[in-house]
Amino acid sequence: MSRHDIQHDLSSTFMGFVSPEWLESHLGEADLRIVQLDGEKYYYNFHIPGASQIGYGKLVTKRREVPGMLADAEDLAATFGQLGIGNTTPVVAYDLTGGLDAARLLWSLAVGGHVGFRAVLDGGLNVWYSDNRPMEAAVPEVERRLFQWHEERRWNITHEEVMAIALGDRDAVLVDTRSEKEYLGQTQRHPRGHIPGAIHYDWTDSLMGPRDVRLKDRALIEKNLVDLGLADQQREVVVYCETAHRAAHTWLLLHDLGYTHVRLYDGSMAEWRVLELPVTI
Repeated sequence: MSRHDIQHDLSSTFMGFVSPEWLESHLGEADLRIVQLDGEKYYYNFHIPGASQIGYGKLVTKRREVPGMLADAEDLAATFGQLGIGNTTPVVAYDLTGGLDAARLLWSLAVGGHVGFRAVLDGGLNVWYSDNRPMEAAVPEVERRLFQWHEERRWNITHEEVMAIALGDRDAVLVDTRSEKEYLGQTQRHPRGHIPGAIHYDWTDSLMGPRDVRLKDRALIEKNLVDLGLADQQREVVVYCETAHRAAHTWLLLHDLGYTHVRLYDGSMAEWRVLELPVTI
């Protein structure tokens, strides 16, 4: 177990990433809910003991022609309740996409008013499986809980607020987490470029590599972020990508590292495109 993990237990308000060692040591905890995102065709053959499964599509919806938006509050509250998650239930999520889906689940929980312990399994199912850690095929019986939706606006942000940042009327840092080619407008998809004033941080820069989706050493990640201009952990940071999928990972990562005011623009470039808002290269 790493020093980073030792600091946290299920009664804390931690939000970030935990190692496979940490999760294995907490399997069987009565209050802990483990959730697998997608991978349904594998789930009924093997999954982490105690894990329930949902599809990523449950977390998002298309609204005003914009895909990837936060699903309706009533639907999300019902989904969380069916997973056995109340507003204070400790949650660990994992996936097969390097943490993207799982991070988006945690963001959705946070927006809905979930408080307490929330974490993504670093490396996801791939690392867990490669390490030959415990698996099971049985679908757990989950006691439904009441999740009361109390929207927390500090986690989300509107396009009007993002525009204010781009115009310099609001003090915050915009972070584009897409690929460098997307950021520089070197793709066929319009609009080509990025939101004015945004700095670039490819979300994959936090990972060990394309085949090893664990996080790099946190000191290296922190140095990279400081070099990009994110030295002040108290300053507001707004992350975005194409549909707030990749950016959800960076949103969680920044919280894990101690940044205190991080918001996710769930409209991201998909909404920016529909509204025909300005971009730069």
